[in-house]
Amino acid sequence: MRYFFIIVFLLCTTISCGSGASTSTKKEKKTASTSPTNATPEKIHITNNDNFDVTFEDVGFYNWLAKQSPKSEFLRSSLEITNLQYVTEWNRRVDTPEKYDNELYKKKINYKIHPKKHYGLDVNYELYMYFKFFEEKHEMLLNK
Repeated sequence: MRYFFIIVFLLCTTISCGSGASTSTKKEKKTASTSPTNATPEKIHITNNDNFDVTFEDVGFYNWLAKQSPKSEFLRSSLEITNLQYVTEWNRRVDTPEKYDNELYKKKINYKIHPKKHYGLDVNYELYMYFKFFEEKHEMLLNK
Protein backbone atom coordinates (compact mmCIF):
# COMPACT_ATOMS: atom_id res chain seq x y z
CA MET A 1 0.00 0.00 0.00
CA ARG A 2 2.85 2.37 0.85
CA TYR A 3 4.41 1.80 -2.59
CA PHE A 4 1.10 2.62 -4.21
CA PHE A 5 1.02 6.08 -2.57
CA ILE A 6 4.65 6.73 -3.51
CA ILE A 7 3.97 5.84 -7.16
CA VAL A 8 0.83 8.01 -7.24
CA PHE A 9 2.73 10.91 -5.67
CA LEU A 10 5.59 10.65 -8.19
CA LEU A 11 3.15 10.34 -11.08
CA CYS A 12 1.20 13.42 -9.98
CA THR A 13 4.38 15.40 -9.49
CA THR A 14 5.67 14.45 -12.93
CA ILE A 15 2.39 15.27 -14.65
CA SER A 16 1.98 18.62 -12.90
CA CYS A 17 5.55 19.69 -13.74
CA GLY A 18 5.23 18.61 -17.35
CA SER A 19 1.88 20.29 -17.99
CA GLY A 20 3.06 23.68 -16.73
CA ALA A 21 6.09 23.62 -19.01
CA SER A 22 4.12 22.76 -22.12
CA THR A 23 1.54 25.45 -21.42
CA SER A 24 4.16 28.18 -21.12
CA THR A 25 5.97 26.93 -24.23
CA LYS A 26 2.79 27.08 -26.28
CA LYS A 27 2.09 30.56 -24.96
CA GLU A 28 5.64 31.75 -25.81
CA LYS A 29 5.43 30.32 -29.34
CA LYS A 30 2.10 32.00 -29.89
CA THR A 31 3.45 35.34 -28.65
CA ALA A 32 6.61 35.08 -30.73
CA SER A 33 4.89 34.09 -33.95
CA THR A 34 1.90 36.40 -33.80
CA SER A 35 2.50 39.96 -34.77
CA PRO A 36 0.15 42.51 -36.26
CA THR A 37 0.05 42.09 -40.01
CA ASN A 38 -0.44 45.80 -40.55
CA ALA A 39 2.47 46.82 -38.32
CA THR A 40 5.23 48.77 -40.02
CA PRO A 41 8.50 46.84 -40.17
CA GLU A 42 11.28 48.37 -38.14
CA LYS A 43 14.81 48.68 -39.50
CA ILE A 44 17.26 46.49 -37.66
CA HIS A 45 20.68 47.92 -38.36
CA ILE A 46 23.67 45.92 -37.14
CA THR A 47 27.04 47.56 -37.69
CA ASN A 48 30.42 48.19 -36.15
CA ASN A 49 31.11 51.04 -38.63
CA ASP A 50 34.40 49.42 -39.74
CA ASN A 51 33.89 46.20 -41.62
CA PHE A 52 30.35 44.97 -40.97
CA ASP A 53 27.01 46.50 -41.84
CA VAL A 54 23.69 44.72 -42.38
CA THR A 55 20.08 45.88 -42.24
CA PHE A 56 16.96 43.76 -41.83
CA GLU A 57 13.34 44.85 -41.78
CA ASP A 58 11.05 43.04 -39.39
CA VAL A 59 8.34 43.70 -36.82
CA GLY A 60 8.93 43.32 -33.10
CA PHE A 61 12.65 42.55 -32.94
CA TYR A 62 13.67 45.22 -30.44
CA ASN A 63 10.78 44.39 -28.08
CA TRP A 64 11.75 40.71 -28.29
CA LEU A 65 15.45 41.52 -27.78
CA ALA A 66 14.73 43.45 -24.58
CA LYS A 67 13.38 40.23 -23.03
CA GLN A 68 16.42 38.08 -23.89
CA SER A 69 19.60 37.25 -21.99
CA PRO A 70 22.08 40.16 -21.90
CA LYS A 71 25.12 40.05 -24.14
CA SER A 72 27.38 39.76 -21.09
CA GLU A 73 26.28 36.12 -20.85
CA PHE A 74 27.81 35.27 -24.23
CA LEU A 75 31.35 34.80 -25.52
CA ARG A 76 32.26 36.58 -28.74
CA SER A 77 34.10 33.52 -30.05
CA SER A 78 31.08 31.23 -29.53
CA LEU A 79 28.77 33.73 -31.20
CA GLU A 80 31.15 34.02 -34.16
CA ILE A 81 31.10 30.28 -34.79
CA THR A 82 27.31 30.09 -34.50
CA ASN A 83 26.80 33.20 -36.63
CA LEU A 84 29.04 31.78 -39.34
CA GLN A 85 26.75 28.74 -39.51
CA TYR A 86 23.63 30.91 -39.55
CA VAL A 87 25.01 33.22 -42.24
CA THR A 88 26.08 30.29 -44.41
CA GLU A 89 22.56 28.85 -44.29
CA TRP A 90 20.97 32.30 -44.77
CA ASN A 91 23.08 32.96 -47.88
CA ARG A 92 22.27 29.49 -49.23
CA ARG A 93 18.57 30.32 -48.93
CA VAL A 94 19.06 33.67 -50.65
CA ASP A 95 20.67 31.76 -53.54
CA THR A 96 17.72 29.37 -53.90
CA PRO A 97 14.60 31.59 -54.20
CA GLU A 98 12.72 28.78 -55.95
CA LYS A 99 12.87 26.81 -52.68
CA TYR A 100 12.81 29.60 -50.07
CA ASP A 101 10.67 32.73 -49.84
CA ASN A 102 12.63 35.62 -51.33
CA GLU A 103 10.56 38.01 -49.22
CA LEU A 104 12.18 36.50 -46.12
CA TYR A 105 15.68 36.02 -47.53
CA LYS A 106 16.23 39.21 -49.49
CA LYS A 107 19.98 39.72 -49.57
CA LYS A 108 23.20 37.98 -48.70
CA ILE A 109 25.12 38.77 -45.54
CA ASN A 110 28.84 39.40 -45.89
CA TYR A 111 30.15 37.88 -42.67
CA LYS A 112 33.59 36.32 -42.41
CA ILE A 113 35.69 35.50 -39.40
CA HIS A 114 39.14 37.07 -39.68
CA PRO A 115 42.02 35.72 -37.60
CA LYS A 116 43.15 39.13 -36.37
CA LYS A 117 40.08 41.27 -36.98
CA HIS A 118 36.77 40.62 -35.21
CA TYR A 119 33.33 42.22 -35.43
CA GLY A 120 33.07 42.55 -31.67
CA LEU A 121 30.61 41.29 -29.09
CA ASP A 122 27.90 43.86 -29.89
CA VAL A 123 27.64 42.93 -33.58
CA ASN A 124 27.87 39.20 -32.95
CA TYR A 125 25.25 39.34 -30.18
CA GLU A 126 22.74 41.35 -32.23
CA LEU A 127 23.24 39.21 -35.32
CA TYR A 128 22.85 36.01 -33.31
CA MET A 129 19.74 37.36 -31.59
CA TYR A 130 18.22 38.41 -34.91
CA PHE A 131 18.64 34.86 -36.22
CA LYS A 132 17.01 33.45 -33.05
CA PHE A 133 14.16 35.97 -33.39
CA PHE A 134 13.74 35.06 -37.06
CA GLU A 135 13.58 31.35 -36.21
CA GLU A 136 10.92 31.90 -33.54
CA LYS A 137 8.84 34.33 -35.53
CA HIS A 138 8.80 32.35 -38.76
CA GLU A 139 8.89 28.94 -37.04
CA MET A 140 11.77 27.65 -39.13
CA LEU A 141 15.29 26.65 -38.19
CA LEU A 142 18.34 28.18 -39.82
CA ASN A 143 20.92 26.31 -37.78
CA LYS A 144 20.37 22.57 -37.98
